[in-house]
Amino acid sequence: MDYQNYYEAMIEILVDNFDTDIGEYNGKIELSVDEYNDSCTIAKEFNVAYNPEHTVLEVLQQSTPEVAEITSYIVSAPALGCLIDYLEDELIVDFED
Repeated sequence: MDYQNYYEAMIEILVDNFDTDIGEYNGKIELSVDEYNDSCTIAKEFNVAYNPEHTVLEVLQQSTPEVAEITSYIVSAPALGCLIDYLEDELIVDFED
């Protein structure tokens, strides 16, 4: 998997869900099936924690499909933010502060 391309695409999606006042992601965002599957794959591969009780993968798997024929998922922006932060913190991707 190309983590850098994934990271850059997710940053574009997450930018509107970042609260600069508190420095956290919030709300829900829509991901395509491929973006959702990539997010789950990375969350599982690195076993990224969402909080002490749950992993990012567990939170993502609680997402709801947008329609009966699954073409997108509505997911937790904070969970996706945790995944992006992990990729930055572990220096898996190149980023600018």
